[in-house]
Amino acid sequence: MKNTLLVSDLDGTLLDRNQQISEENQKAIKFFKEQGGLFTLATGRMEQSVLPFIDELQIDIPVILYNGAKIYSPLSKKVIFERQLENYEELAKQLMKKEFHKELGFLLYKDGDVYTHNRNEIVRAHEKKDGVICKVLPEEILAEPITKVLLISSSKEILQYCEKMVLQSRVNCELIYSETTYLEILPINASKGNALQELVRYLQRSDLQTIAVGDNLNDVSMLQVATHGYLVENCHEQLKNATYKKTVHHEHHAIADILYQQFNSKNESAI
Repeated sequence: MKNTLLVSDLDGTLLDRNQQISEENQKAIKFFKEQGGLFTLATGRMEQSVLPFIDELQIDIPVILYNGAKIYSPLSKKVIFERQLENYEELAKQLMKKEFHKELGFLLYKDGDVYTHNRNEIVRAHEKKDGVICKVLPEEILAEPITKVLLISSSKEILQYCEKMVLQSRVNCELIYSETTYLEILPINASKGNALQELVRYLQRSDLQTIAVGDNLNDVSMLQVATHGYLVENCHEQLKNATYKKTVHHEHHAIADILYQQFNSKNESAI
């Protein structure tokens, strides 16, 4: 375990349907760390939303945030790696048009804060889920580099329309569906996989084997670069036939299951 870094996605992977970490997962992670293993998170969420889980698990190495646009150190409370989205102003104004007023949530992230021009029901539901509050978006921010834009809609057609708009804008960015209802506009080359490679370089541990665990399309890049990539049973439909290792449903303590598999330990009284 001493030469192992385990990186877990949050939503749909480590967290249960109530946005909690099960006792089984907590015990397994605690035991893994006590044996010298390294554990951290890779998520699309921002600092404010992730800090409660960092505290709960006593994570002491950097975490990957914003789907790889940032790596944040909870010990130093500093960003140690960051990519930024630039020259997106005209695109953002198009996406904020009133025609999307009720059916699209628009969230813009910058310097550890989240902003919106329209705090509709979609945005309020996201605030409740992630434990954040959106600030009012000042128009001048659109001229500045930011971390990412998140678009939320239950309408597949609206998100596809937004995706087409982004592609036609030629803004230098990455597009990823992190959930069925989430379309993210990220800085170019921002991904969980690239961030995982940056994190390993930062740790200066050439001996590390890496285990990455996820459930959705935004997790694929880190599964590809990890020594061992795992998908939970409830993974995205497009990933059901992928050749990565499989683990149980996120409601059945997937991280604990992986640790039992990886280290051949079924002694649940010890973990």
